[in-house]
Amino acid sequence: MSLRKNKNCIIYGGGGFIGSHLAEELINNGYKVTIFDKLNFSKVNILHLGKKIKIIEGDFNNEIDIKNSLNGIDFVFHLVSSTLPGNSNANPIYDVESNLVSSLRLFDECVNQKIKKIIFVSSGGTVYGIPKSVPVNENHPRNPIVSYAVIKNTIEDYLYLFKHNTGLNYVSFRLSNPYGERQNPYSNQGAIAVFLNKVVRNEEIEIWGDGNVIRDFIYIKDAVDALVKSISLDTSKDIYNLGSGKGYSLNKILNEIKLISGKKPKVNYKEARKIDVPKNILDIKLISKDLKWQPKTNLREGLLKSYEYYKKINVEC
Repeated sequence: MSLRKNKNCIIYGGGGFIGSHLAEELINNGYKVTIFDKLNFSKVNILHLGKKIKIIEGDFNNEIDIKNSLNGIDFVFHLVSSTLPGNSNANPIYDVESNLVSSLRLFDECVNQKIKKIIFVSSGGTVYGIPKSVPVNENHPRNPIVSYAVIKNTIEDYLYLFKHNTGLNYVSFRLSNPYGERQNPYSNQGAIAVFLNKVVRNEEIEIWGDGNVIRDFIYIKDAVDALVKSISLDTSKDIYNLGSGKGYSLNKILNEIKLISGKKPKVNYKEARKIDVPKNILDIKLISKDLKWQPKTNLREGLLKSYEYYKKINVEC
């Protein structure tokens, strides 16, 4: 524990679902944690952390805010995204300005302040586009079909450029579909959270297509375990898939929810969307080998924990 007392981490976008679980895991491993998020952001996800964390409210697009926030920091976690896969194509220019340009400013300042490592959360579900084969490994061609993924790809490429030109150390994780407690059930992203909350509230679930699209879902605590491990390990690669390595259709998820809840979901199947990849399963051999990491939580166990959470918050409301 004493070896880590001076290792300070900052999580950009730390007030959200992933960030709050990441902050917990960092604290549990002896790191000091600063959370940077937008002005007046909701702190409901991190209230339980109390004085264990430092909070900075600022503008990710503001150079001065970024410069000041990095003072005394050793490790940077970049979780910020102002868009989602489903809406990013509507305004690609905004996507570039708010996500790509801001990330480049962050990397410049990380070089200036001699940050030890940047951990970037990319998108394993979108950067590959429509896979030619599954499971998808890190060498699979990247052919994204949404602006969100184009930006994630480009940020990865710039990180490589910064490392080549300046020595900036980084690791990028192509995260699949995380789920678990504290995920926003009213967002356009996060099917499991939406499904579970709808079932708890006896509301209709809308699905684009016939429900046979297949996704790689990973329980959030397994995901952040890998992110934290990457701080202290010198890895052979800079980019890793981070998922369960297993694929489940949305219909399979609905059936599992039925089994754990005892309630039959009400489903309205709608016309499929062009932005939805038919099948995506990540190959996790590389991360398992280099980080000595494996997901510990099976689907039913993760769904049950999540279901109990959504039952609780609906009772409290």
